[in-house]
Amino acid sequence: MGSLRTIMAISLVLASPAVAVGQVAGQPAARTIVIRALDLMGGAAVGQLRTVRLDMMTQWQRTGYRDVPGTDRPSFEAHVDVRDYSIPAWRNTRDFGARSIVNIVRDSVATTDFGRGAQPQSVAYFDEREELFTYTPDRLVLALSRGEDLREVGDTVIGGERHRRVRATVGPDIDATVAFHAGTGLPTLLSFRRGHPNDFGLVPFGDMDVRVWYSGWRTFGEISIPTQWDIYRAGAPYKRMTVRNATFGPTFAPDSFAVPDELRVAYLEARAPMHDRPIDSVTVVAPGLVRVHGFGFPEGAVRLGGEWFLVQAGHAPLNLDRALRALEPYLSGAPAAALVASARPGNGGVVELAADGVPIYTSAAAAPFLRVMLADGEVSDAASVRVVEERVALDSSGDVLILEPIDLPDTPGSVVVYAPRLRWLYAPDALTPLDLRLVRERAATRGWTVELLGTTRGLVVEDQPLPGQIPPR
Repeated sequence: MGSLRTIMAISLVLASPAVAVGQVAGQPAARTIVIRALDLMGGAAVGQLRTVRLDMMTQWQRTGYRDVPGTDRPSFEAHVDVRDYSIPAWRNTRDFGARSIVNIVRDSVATTDFGRGAQPQSVAYFDEREELFTYTPDRLVLALSRGEDLREVGDTVIGGERHRRVRATVGPDIDATVAFHAGTGLPTLLSFRRGHPNDFGLVPFGDMDVRVWYSGWRTFGEISIPTQWDIYRAGAPYKRMTVRNATFGPTFAPDSFAVPDELRVAYLEARAPMHDRPIDSVTVVAPGLVRVHGFGFPEGAVRLGGEWFLVQAGHAPLNLDRALRALEPYLSGAPAAALVASARPGNGGVVELAADGVPIYTSAAAAPFLRVMLADGEVSDAASVRVVEERVALDSSGDVLILEPIDLPDTPGSVVVYAPRLRWLYAPDALTPLDLRLVRERAATRGWTVELLGTTRGLVVEDQPLPGQIPPR
């Protein structure tokens, strides 16, 4: 293994009809690095691979930017991932205990079966298949070996260990940089930059930095792969995928990736991003407090004197724009400012607000999310973002809105917003009974009278009152 004769043989197997991989002039160093890794991972067996079954466990990690370890609040998903690269097709059976969900992506069509029959799925699943097939380690090294623009880009040190780096276009036009350990010759890290404009949870970050770390090497038959893939997005852990078992070259039933013609037509007709949905409704909760109903949209708006403030920014500019149009019959003119203070990824509309010069009030907990979104959106002027680190009283024609920092158990550096005229208290990160106790204590300490309460569940949450703080009407 690893001899010049072996490397040349692998090169001939993997070469395109026009050019042998090992014979591209001017690129010998990068080719040698990649072909050596491919040899160690299985060589010709990888090049000839068409089908695979991966029994996996995915640990989903909540995106966050606290500089404290172990705060990602993970969830776990067992799933069976089967593929036919020749179609190309992907079937992912996700086990949630009481039920299973089956996602199928065949060529350019995505479907889901929740146990009641298949139905069209979001185009985001097609995007996921494209990226997943790209960063699967054996497919990645194979794609690099065929890359016409493969070149070496210099060494780097990772954890005190030297790595050799190459760069090439792989998968769906991904400009990838891959670091190979100088001692073992195996891949350690894949880096690229790409957005997921159709994925509800990822669209707020725009074009983001993505890193995939490889470890836990095991051999299955003729092929060796890393069995732990750690994916980082936008500077934070996103998920850890662990291969518990791999079967290379299995035979699947003929209908494993079947998509009926009528379902294909329905998918193509409904093809849209996950967040491209209409607003459910708009209601006036109280004079000067307007709520937008619908998942992924800004929560609504609050009027302060002769001005009004938007509450949250929506998942993406599309959601922001629809909310602003829906609010026009209730509030005149542009927002004087925006309260974008929830410490979660769902505020991608902040990029458009900042670009338009709208002042943005946020919390210390939410600020890191906004900074990453603004940087990914290439909005350089973030001077309009004002972090509430001490009490702020906004005054418009004698009407006051109070913003105060508050520490919640999983969200230190959060904020509460209180409107005395409306008797409205808003705690955008409050979710648990313990969160609400701390919010209740703050209201009592300040002597605030509260009739309307908002939490992370909405601008006003009717079934979550503050006991002892709601006077009779």
